[in-house]
Amino acid sequence: MSNLPIKQLVHDVLFQLQDCEPAQLISCLNCRQAITANNYRTRIHDQHHHRFVNPDGIIYDVCCFNAAPGTIINGEAMTQYCWFQGYRWQYAHCEHCADQLGWYYENDRNESFFALIPSSLRTKN
Repeated sequence: MSNLPIKQLVHDVLFQLQDCEPAQLISCLNCRQAITANNYRTRIHDQHHHRFVNPDGIIYDVCCFNAAPGTIINGEAMTQYCWFQGYRWQYAHCEHCADQLGWYYENDRNESFFALIPSSLRTKN
């Protein structure tokens, strides 16, 4: 049995990157592993793109996606320092090279999304 959270396993089953057009794929900047696709962009709090500052003063731009099957979700789900009220967050790392690509968010209603760092991603051509 996999150690992945059940929500990640559901994402992986429902979303097959190999079925996407190459121009739609979004990959890890470091290793070029497919991470998600343009058609999985979503709006959270009426925006796809958000800018936040973490407790260390580092500014992060993130873009939201319904699915990111090229990631592995790591760490304990936390509410502390959460940028999206009512959600818990965990780290989202590239499943191939392990670079941190953003965060996975889930709430008590099992609504979830990924907030990925656009500067860590590239569009496949």
